[in-house]
Amino acid sequence: MNSVLPSVVHAAGADLAPLADSDLGPRATYFTLVVLSGMYLAPIVMFVLGALCAVGSPRIRRAGRAAALLIVLFYALSLLGSAFTWPELEHQGKPSETLGLIVIGCGGFLVLPWLVAFGGAKVAGRRSATTGE
Repeated sequence: MNSVLPSVVHAAGADLAPLADSDLGPRATYFTLVVLSGMYLAPIVMFVLGALCAVGSPRIRRAGRAAALLIVLFYALSLLGSAFTWPELEHQGKPSETLGLIVIGCGGFLVLPWLVAFGGAKVAGRRSATTGE
């Protein structure tokens, strides 16, 4: 199966697209990796951190909140810096567009999974406490 896939892709005339155009350099690759990890990996990590913050010990809660805050700050600053410091990138938006990207990206892909997991774990904890009495 693994040896068939490249020949099928080649026969169909399709080519696997690189993460970023090699002409743009390492900054574009960094920006692409930040966006892709923010869309696919970070929501899972934030979901786990939200659940840990809701049901863990006080030490785990503090560490989970600090890690979640650092992740959100990292992605927000990466997106903000990419719009103003790297002129060769395709995304050269106005400040309002960049702010919208940060709000949608960090709010929708990072904060929302954390809130869902935190709230769900709190509700599940309350229900198990009331049924145990």
